[in-house]
Amino acid sequence: MVENYQEMLSSEHSGFIRHNGIRVVSVDEEKSVLTADVTPENSNIWGGVHGGFLYAMADTAAGAFARINYSQHNVTLNGSINYLRSTVQSKALTAVGRPVRVGGHIGFFEVNITDDTGALIARAEINMYFLKK
Repeated sequence: MVENYQEMLSSEHSGFIRHNGIRVVSVDEEKSVLTADVTPENSNIWGGVHGGFLYAMADTAAGAFARINYSQHNVTLNGSINYLRSTVQSKALTAVGRPVRVGGHIGFFEVNITDDTGALIARAEINMYFLKK
């Protein structure tokens, strides 16, 4: 099933993810794992990673988990993120998404983003709405 998601990411419909250098490492029944390198293209004017980029990683991690494990199309219903630490010295990022609770139409997910030293950079809560097929 994960292979299908990898195929979908390599299609023309995933331009945002590819353009931003976000890579899906794995998705299984417990978690999704994404990585990205810190580059000048995803940095803010102070030299750290832009908050919007961190949110995009969190949203993608939750969406990848939901898509693989619940085999449904989904869209983000709501999301919030707390930025916990500066990324000025970070070289790479890892986002790990896990389910909190999933019902018939709505799933609640948490995503932790760490840097290459293992420091917790951000924590997000993402709510997904499952669309009817």
